[in-house]
Amino acid sequence: MTTPPAPSSALPLSASIIVSLAVAATIGIAEAIYMLTVAGGDIGGRLLAVLPIYFIAAFAAALLAFWLLRAVVGRVLRLDMRGHALVTGLTFLAAALLHYSESAGVQRILQERAASPAAQRGSCPPGLACLPLQSAAALGEAAVAERLAAAERGALDAAGFALLLRDLDPAVRAALVRRADLPQELLERIAGDRHPAVREAAAESPRQSDAVLTQLAFDRDEHVRLAVARNAGAPPTALDILASTSSPEARLLVATHPRASEPVLRRLLNGSADRAEQLARERLRGGG
Repeated sequence: MTTPPAPSSALPLSASIIVSLAVAATIGIAEAIYMLTVAGGDIGGRLLAVLPIYFIAAFAAALLAFWLLRAVVGRVLRLDMRGHALVTGLTFLAAALLHYSESAGVQRILQERAASPAAQRGSCPPGLACLPLQSAAALGEAAVAERLAAAERGALDAAGFALLLRDLDPAVRAALVRRADLPQELLERIAGDRHPAVREAAAESPRQSDAVLTQLAFDRDEHVRLAVARNAGAPPTALDILASTSSPEARLLVATHPRASEPVLRRLLNGSADRAEQLARERLRGGG
């Protein structure tokens, strides 16, 4: 009578890899949420939130190497479940030490940057005699005129930018958008503001991204759409949307826009015989 083989105490290779990756991803996501909660949504918080990527990569790669090694030499080593758990624990410890090293390095860089003279002075638009840096608490208690002045030409740190970005007065938010030193991420984020005057200012910015300008070309407010058409950096995708509208002013701006491609100019040929169509025909005959 043949004795049935004893059941293996180890998980199948495929199941082990899936479980390892799931554990690593869960730890990384939880750590990212924790870091963003502690450090906030400023630049430092975003840098710290990237660190779990190193953690996931190190943990998952090490575990994957272990399980692949087990598939090759596991029968020779005859590791039971406790042996697998020990090796997995050591792998986890190695990944944690690597993550700690990366985290300590980034935190040191952030601390040095925060202690630099430039950070202490705050950011200031180039070419302006800026007002002195104020704390976010002081700005929050200031009158509207003072907040507006700070948004236009005040030295601002990360907390000041974040505070004025949420200001209740749309004029303050619009003034903040027009600053040349507004971080790119905030410039793109504020393009979704609830007030059309703020979105118009975001559409006017020469630093605005192509994707955001294309999105603003669909805006329900005509002033915002016209601001996109007047922006010399507006991409052909946004101009194509504006060329399809019935607004004579928008069509005329598209017809004279330096980035209007041949398909965009042909979009203006709708038989209306307006000035926009005439200019589009002239540009097409002249090769753009």
